[in-house]
Amino acid sequence: MNPHLLTLALTTPLEQLLELPNAVRIAACAREDLHRFSAEQLAQMLASMDAAITDTVTLAQMKHGGELVDRHEQRDLDWFIEVTNQAEWPRLRSATATDRDYLRLLALYKLGAVIEATTDTPPGIIIRPAVDALMESLESLVLADLLPQSPSMEQIIEEAWKAGLTPEPVAADEVRKAQSQAVRRAADARHASNRAAKQKALELFASNTYRTKEEAYRIIGAQVCKAPGTIKNWIAGIPKDSPPK
Repeated sequence: MNPHLLTLALTTPLEQLLELPNAVRIAACAREDLHRFSAEQLAQMLASMDAAITDTVTLAQMKHGGELVDRHEQRDLDWFIEVTNQAEWPRLRSATATDRDYLRLLALYKLGAVIEATTDTPPGIIIRPAVDALMESLESLVLADLLPQSPSMEQIIEEAWKAGLTPEPVAADEVRKAQSQAVRRAADARHASNRAAKQKALELFASNTYRTKEEAYRIIGAQVCKAPGTIKNWIAGIPKDSPPK
């Protein structure tokens, strides 16, 4: 793969592509989607793709015979689809690039071939090889859009949470914080319940006449769902003139 063709697709002004069907769309979309890569990185990715296709062709020749397999009998796009189906491809490609990025890169590369092929032709005239390259470029771009988007780190962590996992080390800190907050909320709820029960117990003790204190502890305890001993301790803290006679 000639890196010069990729450079053409990256640098040719869009207004010069107006007479090529879908060329402006291909160039604008692919450039935008690949903007996070430098020209040097894109050239390296193109070299990696070319090497992977060459290895795939070699394997096919070894399997079926060199006389039966030729790289030019299939489009680069078709060969690259075979590359992506190989288990070792994810290890060979750039760590920061996805198959979607490589398909967009291929779309630009093929567009560069079209630009070069039509440089010296009259306006509106596109020779057959250029038409084929343009169709391959557009198909590569469409396939890139059809591939599922790789999940972000936030999505991976969220899925891990849903699966009951605890990603380390970031999520572990969040788990501990969440657990601590849950404990505090539970304690606050218990304290609020106890305060309400105590308030109700004191009101009942003050508003009713009981024959004995022990009877008051039992009756009030049943009403606020607390043990008589707890009621006794609560009542012990109120002024001495308040207990029943």
